[in-house]
Amino acid sequence: MNQDEALWEQGIAVIGMSVRFPGAGNPEAFWDLLSRGIHAVRQFSDEELREAGIPEEIFNHPQYVKAKGILDEPELFDAEFFGMSPREAEWTDPQQRLFLECGYEALEDAAYVPDTYAGRIGVFGGCSLSTYMLNHIARYEPHSGLEELMKLMLGNDKDYLTSRLSYKLNLKGPGVTVQTACSTSLVAVHMACQSLLSGESDMALAGGSTVTFPNRAGYRYQQGLITSPEGVCRAFDREAQGTVFGNGVGVVVLKRLEKAVEDGDFVYAVIRGSAVNNDGRLKAGFTAPSPEGQAEVIADALASAGVHPDTVSYVEAHGTGTSVGDPIEIAGLTMAYRQWTERSGFCAIGSVKTNIGHLDCAAGVAGLIKTVLALHHRQIPPSLHFREPNPQIDFLNSPFFVNTKLSDWVAGSSPRRAGVSSFGIGATNAHVVLEEAPDIKEAESARPWHALLLSAKTEPALVAACGRMSAYLSAHPSAPMEEIAFTTQVGRKAYPLRSAVVCRDAEEARRLLDRRAAEGTVRPPAEDQAQAWLFLPWEENKLPGLLELCRSEPVFRHGLLQALEKAEAVSGMSLSGLASALCADPPAAEPPQLPPRLRAIVSVAASCSVAAFLGELGLQPALVGGEEEGEYAAACIAGVYPLEEAIRLAIARASLEEGGEEEAFARVLGSVSRAAAQIPYLNERQGELGHDPDPPGGGRWLRMALDLALEERPMRVISIGAPLRDDSRDALSCFDALSLTETLAVLWEAGCDLDWPARYRLEKRCRVPLPTYPFERKRYTLRRPEDGSVIRAAEPEIAACASPAEPEAPGRLEDGDPRRMLERNLSRFYQEVLGLPQIDIHTPLYELGGDSLNKMQVISRIRETYPVPLNVKRLYEAQTIAELADSIELSFIELLEQDQSIKE
Repeated sequence: MNQDEALWEQGIAVIGMSVRFPGAGNPEAFWDLLSRGIHAVRQFSDEELREAGIPEEIFNHPQYVKAKGILDEPELFDAEFFGMSPREAEWTDPQQRLFLECGYEALEDAAYVPDTYAGRIGVFGGCSLSTYMLNHIARYEPHSGLEELMKLMLGNDKDYLTSRLSYKLNLKGPGVTVQTACSTSLVAVHMACQSLLSGESDMALAGGSTVTFPNRAGYRYQQGLITSPEGVCRAFDREAQGTVFGNGVGVVVLKRLEKAVEDGDFVYAVIRGSAVNNDGRLKAGFTAPSPEGQAEVIADALASAGVHPDTVSYVEAHGTGTSVGDPIEIAGLTMAYRQWTERSGFCAIGSVKTNIGHLDCAAGVAGLIKTVLALHHRQIPPSLHFREPNPQIDFLNSPFFVNTKLSDWVAGSSPRRAGVSSFGIGATNAHVVLEEAPDIKEAESARPWHALLLSAKTEPALVAACGRMSAYLSAHPSAPMEEIAFTTQVGRKAYPLRSAVVCRDAEEARRLLDRRAAEGTVRPPAEDQAQAWLFLPWEENKLPGLLELCRSEPVFRHGLLQALEKAEAVSGMSLSGLASALCADPPAAEPPQLPPRLRAIVSVAASCSVAAFLGELGLQPALVGGEEEGEYAAACIAGVYPLEEAIRLAIARASLEEGGEEEAFARVLGSVSRAAAQIPYLNERQGELGHDPDPPGGGRWLRMALDLALEERPMRVISIGAPLRDDSRDALSCFDALSLTETLAVLWEAGCDLDWPARYRLEKRCRVPLPTYPFERKRYTLRRPEDGSVIRAAEPEIAACASPAEPEAPGRLEDGDPRRMLERNLSRFYQEVLGLPQIDIHTPLYELGGDSLNKMQVISRIRETYPVPLNVKRLYEAQTIAELADSIELSFIELLEQDQSIKE
């Protein structure tokens, strides 16, 4: 592990990422594109441009360049997943929608759930001018009122990019929208780093989004501007004449390195330092770059990182491919490096713009993610379209050379390091210094069985999630299963529909997941999560399972050792040797032979330790019972005896079974104080349930008592110490690693929300990147009319108002019924505001994706339609259409009563 103190004190770890770039929908695909040297900028046919609505006289112009880096189907979005109504999704700029999706995916890649994260998560990012608004929404309502303007502003204004992400994902750190033109997203990264270093944020998302419309459209080339006449960016090349623009979204998740390593985060790379400045007036014009300004920001970043330029072996340049900008950038880089080194030709440079185009506000984070992936894979990808250097660039006397092929990134005497530059029009410059992730020793796996957990909001998404995980395991057969299971347990939000598989290795997991995906069946969560815990004696044939639990579950082992300490104090026996034998790793060839009294002690101690372990995960029984010494463990869990007294009774009982005197057992039994049970406890009195039981006694009564109890209230039965014999109740059990893991998996799948981090509180586990949520995207866009008239969304279908769960009574809601008419009008208002084709009158507005603004829009329509005094506060508090109708009817009744009183 790197022991550089500055790295650990100031280093910022990149622990998660998500991208939507031309030709790449995720980081893996992006690296594949980069490493293979793929040019992802599209050249359009006339038919494609015609379908996109570009007039023929425009794209047939001799200077029109039919090229752009595009995203596939950027209008697609999973509105339901994010609780947005169709209308809200339509009115929200896709670059904001995709930023929201990428933010969620980046946190999943980092394996964190915002709702359960104890710290503050900040968001820093920016987006481009909303051409979606200009090309679509602004044409809809040329005479819009305040209501439409508010929707327009909230869905498209740059100000709300980060606020929307913070709101939707429940992030409580600073949400700051950054706007510095082309350098926006790298400046956002710098600001996120500062927020982390100051303690303002504990984790931070940073990135940018640019999605311009029409998606398939070129541009008219004009000499002297920064665009290329051929739609190709040839950074630093003799033939370079400009850049080509593209669409893209990128987000990274950042955390202080020291904390990331402590938390077991997967670290892609480390930001050692960063800097931001502006050229001021030290340049030819407002849009012109300045070598002095760029040199200063690079030198500041190197100084902030505390590294020598000789140790930096790659720089991801701004690299726009302009004849003026490229020489200025290399001059600035050389000027900065020459403050410390006279070496030449040792540092590779490249530009991601040669692959995917210039992504405007997302350009900086695209370069950052490219470099982070290069450090992670220890390879430098090629910079494309370079044959001969720009004659105005003196590469021979500079530290730099253009890297034109995929190269292994050879380590020197220092860690692999890189720089990333991004310079905005208007000259806000940013530079970041990166370093490869430190070597972190992987934790050893002790668990022979693993529970992989997958969940989703819908059945198709859950089936897709199973398929994604199976494909991942196929591609990564040697991936650490312990860490994969840990990540699914602590790093994924548990949605209502769940699937859990218990496996030993990747191959078994893949086979089980494929079966789940092929079946396509999803078990709904159980309505009643009540459990009955039955404590059975740990017989000798179950001791190997107990030894396995001791080795594989540190929290259980810790509880068992504490219980044995108490048993030693109560019994007067020396149990240290027993404790060592139970927890030996590796275990002895044969399990220890235990005489009856020791077996009774172990049985009670182990049963209570399993119960305590389950309790730490958030499980509690609604009913307990036991057999033999298991009765005393059950009584202890019910609160009848403390653990020490339960052990005393178990020892006395074992002595009696060995031929001891009944009087001695009776004396022990009489000396034990009993409390009222806090949990219903099965006792011998004809199988009744009691809270204040008689002293436990043996017998076959347990099965009968359990049957009677389950007739009153169905419960999930969990046996501890051994499986139930001849059981037809589909009971769970906990007596070895497999049965415990299966029990936890089944309970979670049935809807129990377990405190998984509590399981790992005494061990160090690591998160790993896994497939993210399979969004179910639908197209949300506002279409332009062919006749040039005002554009409007399709009018929603007027659907039946009655809830399907409550069939209409014959004649109750016939045409002409005032209540029916009122509900139909209210449904229409909701449909217009939310864009939904059908609405259940008993479904709350928030479940339909509505918000307070939508409610006020509905109330505005109500007041226009029913010009009578209405109680607006009461209307606002109504959650459903049915409640709104009740409120309006009440207002009419109150009005009639007032009129009647006046007449009287």
